[in-house]
Amino acid sequence: MAEQRNAGRRVISQAEADAIAAKSGVQKPGSAAKPKGEGINRREVLAIAMAGSAALLTAGSLLFITSPDPAADPLLGPLLKFTAAQDPTTGERTYPVAGGFAYPRIKAGTFGGKFTLDKKASDFKDTDDPFPIADGKFFVVKVPPDATIQPVADEDGNVNSDGIMAIYQVCVHLGCLVPYIASEKRFICPCHGSTYERDTQYVRGPAPRNLDQFRVKITNGTIVVNTGQRVLGESHA
Repeated sequence: MAEQRNAGRRVISQAEADAIAAKSGVQKPGSAAKPKGEGINRREVLAIAMAGSAALLTAGSLLFITSPDPAADPLLGPLLKFTAAQDPTTGERTYPVAGGFAYPRIKAGTFGGKFTLDKKASDFKDTDDPFPIADGKFFVVKVPPDATIQPVADEDGNVNSDGIMAIYQVCVHLGCLVPYIASEKRFICPCHGSTYERDTQYVRGPAPRNLDQFRVKITNGTIVVNTGQRVLGESHA
């Protein structure tokens, strides 16, 4: 086969180029293979160790900065044993927990936070109309001991003996605000007519359950409503 020349240079085929490279012992880029039976080298061991350390550090950092209040967390609560400082007036507890910085801090007196009422538990009567707290989107109601629906338990699992409940103002059907109609002595939704008794119990309409409640804690007569912890009403279906 006649040689091909290009501008005075000899042009060879790929097969000839491969044969020359093989004789010289030069391997093509990317063709190097690890001999059989050879383990990972020190560089690979170091890379794996660094990746593992970084993963552990990241996981530890996330756990540290997102540690919630142990009393409110169902997973960490039973595991973290801290002594709480308790306010003698409101019963509020604080914990020496490092972390929680990544959790949103909702200011007291705004929806999603805790509301400390000016009125004492003794100021309410079970014949009063529900007392509205507009900023908290709830009604405060005192129910008698024989009421069909009783207040839900507070964060410690205790039900207040004063019969004070905090009722979420939002209809459980499609989320309309539900007013209390004094002439009917019931909550009646203006959107689709869902109707509830004064103690949240469903009466009629498309609503699937009773009205929801917020957790209420009473200490020395002071009422604290936690709008960050809503308890769904019982279904009637």
